[in-house]
Amino acid sequence: MKKRLLTILAIILSGAVSLRAQNLSDLIISEVVVENETGLVDENGEHTPWLELTNTSQGTVNYAGCYLTDNKDVPKKYMIPKGVIANRLGARQVVVIRPGFEIRKGSTIYLISTDGKTIIDSIKIPSDLPADMSVRKIAMDNKKMDFKTMQEPAVPSPGLMNSEGNTESGAEKVARTDPHGGVLTLTSVSVVFAALLILLIIFTIMGNVFSGKYKRKPKKGKSSIDADTAAAIAMALDLECGDDGTAAAIATAIHLYLEDSVHDSESFVITITPRSSSWNNKKDMFRKPVR
Repeated sequence: MKKRLLTILAIILSGAVSLRAQNLSDLIISEVVVENETGLVDENGEHTPWLELTNTSQGTVNYAGCYLTDNKDVPKKYMIPKGVIANRLGARQVVVIRPGFEIRKGSTIYLISTDGKTIIDSIKIPSDLPADMSVRKIAMDNKKMDFKTMQEPAVPSPGLMNSEGNTESGAEKVARTDPHGGVLTLTSVSVVFAALLILLIIFTIMGNVFSGKYKRKPKKGKSSIDADTAAAIAMALDLECGDDGTAAAIATAIHLYLEDSVHDSESFVITITPRSSSWNNKKDMFRKPVR
């Protein structure tokens, strides 16, 4: 049992290590300035060489404990301090670092993983790099974040991602243009209310249709005999058949029929009214005794 638990624990730890390594693999050395004469100053107000790390992923990477070196045989030349909150680099963000060793022209700078062995990234510094100019990597594909080292010296851009195009994602653009989220909130609420209004209209129409409110009314037939004609027919029948009221009833019936006034509008509801009969009278059910 203990052996099985140790095996599971080893698998979990190996997965955690590989996940951390995968996050660190998203880091690149994106820019280096060797001779900083008039550019960026450090916390002491001095112009010192610097390099820049870029997180190319969509997640946060903790780069504390990684190493920087210009000699692969000495991979732990400078360790990025641990326990610093600023060492957590957000998605598509960059950070400027001043290594604890001299950066020389013609050398190669390596970024080493926390294990002190694995090379995460490297950048070659041209031997003829002018003062106050940088060597940098440019994002050739903004979606895949494929970077390429440019051979031509460039004007330094510390704190900004280097790209030939726009590397700003949709979320980053919204965060920049709407920092307080007011537009996003208003848009979301409007979409929700519009959807609810559409649903209300649909269900209202469907309810009226199924309840029979929009039932198609039958068209009334046009009478070809008006009241005067019916009266004339009644008088003619009266003269012919006598004064027994039969002719008047026939004429009235014809008039009502042609005016579509014979029947009321059907409501499709059948009402059954109980009728009293002698069978419901108990006293009628008693038989008189035979004498």
